[in-house]
Amino acid sequence: MRIPVITLSGFLGSGKTTLLLSLLKESYARGLKPGVLMNELGEQDVDGYILEEQTGAAVEKLLDGCVCCSRREELGDSLELLIQRHPDVIFIELTGVADPDEIVRSLHEPYWAARLSSQALVTLVDAEHVLEYNSRLAADKQLVRTLRSQLASANLIIVNKSDLVARDTLSRIEQLIRKRNANAEIEFTAYSRIQAQPLLDGIVPKEAKPLPGRAPLSFKGGALRKTAAGRSEARSIDAPGEHAASFSQVDAVTLAFPQGQTLPKAVLEQFFREWADRLLRAKGHVPLPGGQPVQLVQHAGSRTTWEDSRYPGSPYLVFIGTNINGEQLAERWSALFR
Repeated sequence: MRIPVITLSGFLGSGKTTLLLSLLKESYARGLKPGVLMNELGEQDVDGYILEEQTGAAVEKLLDGCVCCSRREELGDSLELLIQRHPDVIFIELTGVADPDEIVRSLHEPYWAARLSSQALVTLVDAEHVLEYNSRLAADKQLVRTLRSQLASANLIIVNKSDLVARDTLSRIEQLIRKRNANAEIEFTAYSRIQAQPLLDGIVPKEAKPLPGRAPLSFKGGALRKTAAGRSEARSIDAPGEHAASFSQVDAVTLAFPQGQTLPKAVLEQFFREWADRLLRAKGHVPLPGGQPVQLVQHAGSRTTWEDSRYPGSPYLVFIGTNINGEQLAERWSALFR
């Protein structure tokens, strides 16, 4: 029996991990055993730790690169490890700059198609910023193509943070989506809150029998696209011919805190504003002055959120942006502690 796979795609800060948390909780409520493959651009595992802390899920992690390019060869090994745990469903959360179509095509290669089935490809869109991406990221043509593919490949598109924009903006976003994808279901939501049940319909614990009348979620767009037949079977996941990276000018830099040093929230938020023209996403576990709890900080667009964290390791910040001068960034970061 093939294991269904739900792939979550979407640009940096669109709300993929928040959605995954709700899908995991719904899976447990249904008695399902989920497997999770988490891919992050940075060297440090932020989102995977969040999942483990809040759900206890076992997570396979591919760090410091993208599964559709620099970490592509490791994807097969991670899937093998998940399959050995006999999950009822596998969730794959891609980095914000991954092309999901490449992953789905790989899953339809004969070796994997015999063991896995693509249940759904979900793309999340940040309603506050999606209309700006074409102009802001225009210099990175490969990244623009990737963002378009994230829309074109999906059979469910979630327009997240819809509560933060005007109604006419939502109409423009829908027009943008329909230009790339005429058939996908579109949901407008806030905080990645959707009805998770339809995505999991038809998936039952292996020891349970399917309920009569239950069928996998059917999207207007139909089945996920498959590659042409005839590829040779292989456990490694490699694109045929020459493979181009899904992004070209996006870098992830991990910034460590000096031993025993802290930063006030206001200082860190000002640091984000200084790099606003290049910063796409920042996240990490950071210490605050005065013995306050360690904080999980997340920054996307112009918004920064904070919440208490039980992270036990050394504090750090993952800084993701375009055309980053690493030396300049490190120098400015060090200056914050002088």
